[in-house]
Amino acid sequence: MTNQNPPNEQKSHKKDELKAVSFIIFILFPALSIAFVSTYGFIIWMIQAFGGVVAH
Repeated sequence: MTNQNPPNEQKSHKKDELKAVSFIIFILFPALSIAFVSTYGFIIWMIQAFGGVVAH
C-alpha cells in the first residue's frame, strides 16, 4: 500500500514532526537534564546535612 496523502497534508505532517523534534531537543532534554542534576545535588546535600560529610 502506498501513502496517498495530498502534498499539502504531507507538508503539514513534516511541519508537525519538525515542531515535535525541536520541542524535544530545545526544551524537553535541557529541562530533564537540569531537573536530574538538581535532584541528584539535592539528594547529596540532604545526605550530608543529616548524615554528616563522609570521611575518606
